[in-house]
Amino acid sequence: MIIDADPAARAWQAAALRDGGVWVAAEAASGEEALRLVRAMVPDVVVIDAALPGMGAAATVRRLRELAPGELSVVAVADDASIDRLSEVVPVGVSAFVAKGKSEDLLNAVELASTGKGVLSPEVGRKLLEDVIHLFEQQRNRANSLEQTVSDLRATSVTDWLTGLKNHGYFFDRLTAELERARRYDRSVSVAVVDIDDFKTVNDTFGHSMGDAVLRRVGEILRSQIRETDLACRIGGEEFGVLMPETGTVGAAQAAERIRQAIASVEMPGVGTVHVSIGVAVFPDQAGSRDQLFEAADRALYRAKRDGKNQVRVVGDYPAVGSGDTRPVGPVVGALIGALRMRAPDLVDQSIRVAELSVAIGTIMGMKAAELADLHQAGLLHDVGMLSVPDSVLLKQGTLTNEEWGLVRSHPHAGHDLVAAAVHETVAEAVLSHHECFDGSGYPRGLREDGIPVLARVVKVADAFVAGTSKRAYRVGRSPTVVEGEILAEAGILFDAVVAEALRTVLHPGGGEVIHLPVAAG
Repeated sequence: MIIDADPAARAWQAAALRDGGVWVAAEAASGEEALRLVRAMVPDVVVIDAALPGMGAAATVRRLRELAPGELSVVAVADDASIDRLSEVVPVGVSAFVAKGKSEDLLNAVELASTGKGVLSPEVGRKLLEDVIHLFEQQRNRANSLEQTVSDLRATSVTDWLTGLKNHGYFFDRLTAELERARRYDRSVSVAVVDIDDFKTVNDTFGHSMGDAVLRRVGEILRSQIRETDLACRIGGEEFGVLMPETGTVGAAQAAERIRQAIASVEMPGVGTVHVSIGVAVFPDQAGSRDQLFEAADRALYRAKRDGKNQVRVVGDYPAVGSGDTRPVGPVVGALIGALRMRAPDLVDQSIRVAELSVAIGTIMGMKAAELADLHQAGLLHDVGMLSVPDSVLLKQGTLTNEEWGLVRSHPHAGHDLVAAAVHETVAEAVLSHHECFDGSGYPRGLREDGIPVLARVVKVADAFVAGTSKRAYRVGRSPTVVEGEILAEAGILFDAVVAEALRTVLHPGGGEVIHLPVAAG
């Protein structure tokens, strides 16, 4: 069903869809007409003008969903003059946003929406992101209102396309709600972070299609092993989160061990068995806030990895990350990561691995729990300034021009401006300084040696290793041994020698073979 007050726009959209093989069941000039039509026929997808006059697009979508007996996907369209109206329809759960006049984008959006997937066209994407960034800068003193806006934007797509599980944003929204309920009724909530061991080896040995099959199978096993009240989500490349309301330490540990054993007992076709490491943390025993709880579970996961993998570790025998740390970090951080994922998912996956490796290096350097929590955030956010880089540069697969490199080199300042009001100042400084070099040849400020914040020095080494070993469409990832050698050769020049040596220890615990860290495989 097409809903647009402009008859010319309706006719153009209908023709574009019919030419693409899509059946246009009905056309409506207003929300009221659409409601009358839907009583006689129920469309799978509605294409609606975001600036629809009369009862408006948001109210029309709400009423259509009340009247339609099944699932109803919605594609919102807007022209340049009405792009700002898209924010009005975000809260009602729109599957896709496209710019008017783009027939291919419209056809793709309708096809993807009909299968439960979403799409964000570059033209609309840039304007939406610019709108969010502008709102963030203009209303820093009204953070609650901003956080709700970006949270609504993140919630427009909540399903992971590969596994069918809910995604990162949905997991943290549900965790926030469960913690509020647990505080109100004095109950426990547990979180388990599940990571597939040596997943890069699976991709490198058997190929990415087989790796995807493993991820889907692990997702199926997680579904089968949790209670109806629990929630399993894919929160990263090969990382899954399990939320367990009304569950204390003993129950959460038993559930995590049941999951570990179930995955280890399944023969993955063409691959064999795979194993997972799991970290578990419990509210309120080991953390007092959402971010502290997840960071604690994440640290328990790192402990399981360091202790040999294929095991469960529960917070308790070592300090929980964030304990006693009451810095206010809201969902703005997650929303910015979500916004970057819309434009450059590979960049976000790489940032997740930079955060993981940074914490592993910081642990070797003897950093305290609160410092490791800041380090993890700095790793996640170090490239968020890429939101300011145009798509033509950010997604370019060829060599960049000098002018394009100038735009890329501006991203540390842009990232710092975006996160400064939402994170601790040490994290913001690391985001600003992660491209500084030990000899003073870096940017944006030409800092050198101890003048570079220590978190930035760690993130720089982790970023160099992850980027060097990551495969991209325009280049092949190099081996961990080669990239490690390059970093060590530049120790004291581009990199802090102490941090580079800590990387060596992470890669060679006890002087043994290189660990297959979970670097991006594609």
